[in-house]
Amino acid sequence: MRFVWFRLKKFYYLYLLRRKNLPAYVRNHLLACLRLDIRQPLQETGFAVFDTETTGLHAGKGDRIVSISAVRLKHGRIDLSDTFHEFINPNRDIPSETAVIHGILPRMVDGKPTLDEILPDFIDYIGSSILVAHHAWLDMTFLNQEMVRLYGFPIQNLVLDTAILDQSFRSETSYSGGTMKMNSSLSALAERYHVRVEVRHSSFGDALATAQIFQQILKEAGKQDIRSLKDLLRKAYQPVNLNSPETSPM
Repeated sequence: MRFVWFRLKKFYYLYLLRRKNLPAYVRNHLLACLRLDIRQPLQETGFAVFDTETTGLHAGKGDRIVSISAVRLKHGRIDLSDTFHEFINPNRDIPSETAVIHGILPRMVDGKPTLDEILPDFIDYIGSSILVAHHAWLDMTFLNQEMVRLYGFPIQNLVLDTAILDQSFRSETSYSGGTMKMNSSLSALAERYHVRVEVRHSSFGDALATAQIFQQILKEAGKQDIRSLKDLLRKAYQPVNLNSPETSPM
């Protein structure tokens, strides 16, 4: 059903492309996503692994993005020569309890570009890449809120969540019929996959750690003969048979 939806979505792209008021970079973004072939081999698939830091966890209540970073991954390798990292002026205060977590103080974003100014560059950077994030729903909620505000529709890239992928792969190798709790925090996955997190709770540090974790997940996919993007998407969205998974985003 999900892949039927993916094919139908291409008609939605064509519908959106008929709008004459779309900026060129948004039009290019839609055209790139329209041409995406989910049958392509994973080794030929481009991924953009990203992370955001925000003023809080509630986009619908006025919290905003203060930092966004991304790294590219292709052929199983991270390309540190082509990264994205920006501090963003949220045009609101940064609560002290949030600043303590990610270390971004008001003076660090004063005078920085707003997300309205940064979003075009980010959309241009990701192109038609498959987006990868840890607990992606949170980052995408913030990004899509701004996309809808500015252009009337959300980001069209396919999105993979390393927390969900990890649960999906581990449910087959670790679940033995009893109750099992999975800690799917970024710190837990970093420890499990032997990834060193250089700077925790910074968008670039977390994006880089997530990319390294995703590298290990792709290796596991290869062991299970998952070779195409379609196969990986099927794996990512299959139900996970767990009783009480732990899915804390922290």
